[in-house]
Amino acid sequence: MTPDDILQAHLQQLQDAPLPPDLWRRVDRARRYGQKRRIGIAASTLALAAVVVLLPLMQPMPVARKAAPTLAATPSPHLHVDADTELRALDRTLQAGYARNASDAELEPLWAQRRRLLAGGDADPDTPRRRGLRI
Repeated sequence: MTPDDILQAHLQQLQDAPLPPDLWRRVDRARRYGQKRRIGIAASTLALAAVVVLLPLMQPMPVARKAAPTLAATPSPHLHVDADTELRALDRTLQAGYARNASDAELEPLWAQRRRLLAGGDADPDTPRRRGLRI
């Protein structure tokens, strides 16, 4: 007989240890605590999922806005407007266009006019051109 067999036979002859009298009450309490914890986690997860699903539905509907009136980017021919004033008016028109999400096709003529104005293409031939832009 091996030492392991001897040990095994000796352990089988021993009596079972007595259980503490409140053991089953503690086991039941631990089981109920775990169950409550799982229910709490499930409820929190369900609430979070409901918020994620319902959040897009709670967003205010976009209100159709009328297009903002655009300013005339070119000055009338009978008025004399200096380049700074015209450039500022053109910049405000561009900003208003971007604010109302204007398309690139709408904004491109304004950018072309701005580039011409900065290059001096719109200036009268008799007036001298400025070298810098006063801000």
